[in-house]
Amino acid sequence: MTLKERIAINEIFLESLKTVVVAGWIQKVRNLGGLRFVQLQDRSGVAQIVMPKKKVSEKIFNLDLQEGDIILVEGDVIENTNAPNGKEILPSMLEILNKRVQEYPIAISDKIETNPDKRYDFRYLDLRKRNVAQIFEIESAAAYNFQEFFNKNNFLQFFSAKIVGSATESGANVFEISYFDKKAFLAQSPQFYKQMMLVAGFERVFEIGPVFRAEKHHTSRHLCEYTSIDFEISYIENQIEVMQVLENAVSYVINKLKKEKKDIFEERGVKIDEPPKKWPIITIQECNDILSSEGKELDIYEDLDAEAENIIGKYVKEKWKSDFVFVDQYPWNVRPFYTMKDDNNPKLTKSFDLLYKGQELTTGGQREHRVEILTKQAKEKGFKIEHVDSYLQFFRNGAPPHGGSGTGIERFVQKILDLPNIREARLLPRDPTRLHP
Repeated sequence: MTLKERIAINEIFLESLKTVVVAGWIQKVRNLGGLRFVQLQDRSGVAQIVMPKKKVSEKIFNLDLQEGDIILVEGDVIENTNAPNGKEILPSMLEILNKRVQEYPIAISDKIETNPDKRYDFRYLDLRKRNVAQIFEIESAAAYNFQEFFNKNNFLQFFSAKIVGSATESGANVFEISYFDKKAFLAQSPQFYKQMMLVAGFERVFEIGPVFRAEKHHTSRHLCEYTSIDFEISYIENQIEVMQVLENAVSYVINKLKKEKKDIFEERGVKIDEPPKKWPIITIQECNDILSSEGKELDIYEDLDAEAENIIGKYVKEKWKSDFVFVDQYPWNVRPFYTMKDDNNPKLTKSFDLLYKGQELTTGGQREHRVEILTKQAKEKGFKIEHVDSYLQFFRNGAPPHGGSGTGIERFVQKILDLPNIREARLLPRDPTRLHP
């Protein structure tokens, strides 16, 4: 029996196998006098090892086994309707590869709750819980399928710098770092570089990578570091074309997840409703009218807060049976300087948010590509031109009309799985108080 011979535990239930070799960590041990049960887990699932005193060797029966031990097992697959998935393993050989040498600092049973902060301190153990591991199986599949969508639609993937010489969007919410004898920043988004690639002539680009925001607020929807799915396209007429690409991308990913991860959704009791063929689009003015009818007053030039987004989400779900809604024509005073202003009202913009189940998922829109207007708008937002001159330089040599968006994958996973806090969808959360592990 060798490790090279082992198979994934879930293969036991998919194939008509008689004898198997499996390995993993012990999830649970039960001793019932002349009968012992071991729940063995690997990344693919859980299998029950059954050890009747009369049917296994004395050496195997008397092994000192405990939760967390890593073991290698060879045995016969036998039918048992009471075992997980109706099958269990009767071991002919069992080897302890490594033993746990300390008490668990957290509970690793799905049925026992541990304080979230404590769980994040010991994330490597937290991930042994099946319901936690599933989150990152979904996240991995989502990232892969977003990448697949863009590749199928002739987008070029690129990888931008994350140490930058000036803040991408503003001086607020930015991490300043020491860069030899200079001041530098962690990138708030790949926005400038997406546009640089379009000016270079690539026309359709995307990146999936980390972004950094110095968010001082402890909320269930904010992180200081997250993974952003960004794309940018050239030769557009307006922001509606950006919305269409985004709708197609998100729909593609959700449909793939529903097929590929059906078992996880069913196990977790997650139902993904079928969206309408065309996702609704409402303006910020229409949002304010809806909010006013629900007793919440916001200025038309004010950003939507969490309560407002939740109200809009419920309204859209009831009216259009949609979990998604585009909120269009966001106010200029809450958008970055590179956003294109609305043709009819300079206090509004050709930009949008995509709400998913009543929470902002994506920000996007058409960018300003005319350097003289960009320069004016940068000054209007309080930028010193020398601080953004390297960015403006892109546009002095001609830039096509363009736009794009940025989507946080953690928010996407949080909402698709109905998780209570975005930190659950981040492998190693970073917030104002957390830097470890």
